[in-house]
Amino acid sequence: MSSEIIPGSEGILRVTTDTGNLLGKSPLGLGLGIQRRTPIVTDSRIRGQTTGQQLASGSYWFPARQDLDTMLSKIDSRIVQDVIIVKGPYSARYGPGFSFYDVELVGSPRYQDGKEVHGSTGLDYQTNGQQFYGRQNLWGGSEDWGFRVGYGHRTGNDYLTGDGTGIPASYKSRDVDVALGFDLSPDSHLEFSYLRLDQTDVEYPGQAFDMDFLVTDGYDLTYILENQAYFDYLTLDTWYNRTRFEGNSQRSGKRRQIPQLDDPLEFAGFTDVDAMSTGFRLATTWGAPDDAQLTAGVDLRRLSQQLNETDISPLLDTSIADQNFNFPIPRSHSTNPGLLVEGVLPLGRRLTIKSGARMDWVFTDAVRSVPNTDLDADGTIDDLEESLGGAFDQSFTLGSAFVTAQYAIDPRWTASSGFGYAMRPPTLTELYAGLPFLAILQHGFTKVLGNPNLAAERLWQVDVGVDADYDRFRGSIRGFHAWVGDYITLQAFGNVPGMTNPDAALVQFINTDLATLAGVEGCVEHDWTDWLTCFGTLSYVEGRDQTHGIREYPSFFGDGPQEPLPGIVPLESRLGLRVHDPNEQRRWAVEFSARIVDNQDRVASSLLEQETAGFTTYDLRAYWQATDCMLLVAGVENLTDKYYREHLDLRTGYGVFQPGRSFYFGTELQY
Repeated sequence: MSSEIIPGSEGILRVTTDTGNLLGKSPLGLGLGIQRRTPIVTDSRIRGQTTGQQLASGSYWFPARQDLDTMLSKIDSRIVQDVIIVKGPYSARYGPGFSFYDVELVGSPRYQDGKEVHGSTGLDYQTNGQQFYGRQNLWGGSEDWGFRVGYGHRTGNDYLTGDGTGIPASYKSRDVDVALGFDLSPDSHLEFSYLRLDQTDVEYPGQAFDMDFLVTDGYDLTYILENQAYFDYLTLDTWYNRTRFEGNSQRSGKRRQIPQLDDPLEFAGFTDVDAMSTGFRLATTWGAPDDAQLTAGVDLRRLSQQLNETDISPLLDTSIADQNFNFPIPRSHSTNPGLLVEGVLPLGRRLTIKSGARMDWVFTDAVRSVPNTDLDADGTIDDLEESLGGAFDQSFTLGSAFVTAQYAIDPRWTASSGFGYAMRPPTLTELYAGLPFLAILQHGFTKVLGNPNLAAERLWQVDVGVDADYDRFRGSIRGFHAWVGDYITLQAFGNVPGMTNPDAALVQFINTDLATLAGVEGCVEHDWTDWLTCFGTLSYVEGRDQTHGIREYPSFFGDGPQEPLPGIVPLESRLGLRVHDPNEQRRWAVEFSARIVDNQDRVASSLLEQETAGFTTYDLRAYWQATDCMLLVAGVENLTDKYYREHLDLRTGYGVFQPGRSFYFGTELQY
């Protein structure tokens, strides 16, 4: 119900970078808002939801710094088996949240005929930005064990927009992935995976900071036991991942794009971040996959985060450390034990009911004093608990429950519906941020203040949909409506010193009594002949703060009875034709598509959000499985060299615009 499966094979055919980029380029990614922060860092938002409302599963990831890295940008799209997107609170397995990404990585293989070893070498090139990508993989194994090792290397320079303007977006990125699997017995299996990501000299256009280096290490161990006397299936997942990076605002490309950093701010900035996630999930299942099933389990997540941001400017009124002023997220922690239960019940041959529930207890805390932090500019180190106006030790008791139904009207038509209730706690950034520059709103220059008094969000969501599957025609349409009580949003309370509207704002996380999210998604595909297929998609989300005008404190930039939520992408559709191999193997295909994006005039004006013009871009893609071992891909994106910006693109300085025409070529050789 309200879920999409994005195959990882799309990454090779569409020359994608991180997993967020894979979701943005796939025609199956309905209802996703995509912010392309750099060519290798992509933020994906499900149905207008924000960070914290959507979660990544398995080895649980969260952004170390909310405006720079993302959950999905740490995973190279070429090591992804598939991504399941759950567009609502319709699973109890992943923790407290409103929607979920379930990223399944390519695992270790098995070979029933004895020991085998294989390899592959891949190379991609995109002309706009001189972006190179090379990958070397090696895998093998036998009947009861297997391994996979891979190394990827990416480099890129500044890209050109449709009018020839250079956008500072260079990068260097290297990643290593390792998977080892052992079958301890026919019913007992162990799988270990390790990810290493090293990025250096990554330029973030439109943001106050670039990244000098980032290092991520991720470990995951999964144990599976099946076909036992007292249960049918047991899984134990444990993980540990850590991300560290440092950045600064002094690169020449950034100063050219954002001249306000020199005049009037005379600004120099440095940032460093350290974030960690660890935990486990134990789940036991009774019942066969195609029969009634019951799953019960327990999980635990432990998160730790620290951000330091040293801002140096004569406009910052402080006497601390010769104006080396720290705007931190203090070392903070979140501990989240939870209980879950989930069941599937077929009722006859046509109707299947799925339901589940979970309980969570979340405990957060943070240190109260950070060197060189003086938010009130009184010349003394702050007690951050007093500065932010609330106790740092917080606890949240959360519950969620859902039920979905799928009914086969006839062999070709299937109706589905769902209703869910969920709660989610504030993130550590939302609770404890001490005025760092976080580019989480469209205008980019945003100093963000946390709020330790935030309440947990409460969501009620309903979905309805219908799917059709004929011999030559396939289609679906879905609608949803969500009501979110105590929705966590931002409210402006002033200008950044030395800056004026609409250049920059001081904002704070707050609860608004009620926000709503509603929309529709649809897709169709028709095989005109054995070799010609046409397709189309459409997605639309409307987000609104229903109680904007009755908050206790008015917004600095104006109020009204209602206001659209910030960061909601406009109506979008894709139309295309695909000429392909008439045989079932589909060894070649050529695809032409148009991406049509409406203008967005539903904006949060109190947060300085601006309207965005609509646009249409055209892409041409092709692939050819030349032999059983060699795959060739080629294409051109933004065929007409359109000069355009997305609604989520930052407006800082001269603003961020998307790449103009870009040809790409790629090959993969397996042996």
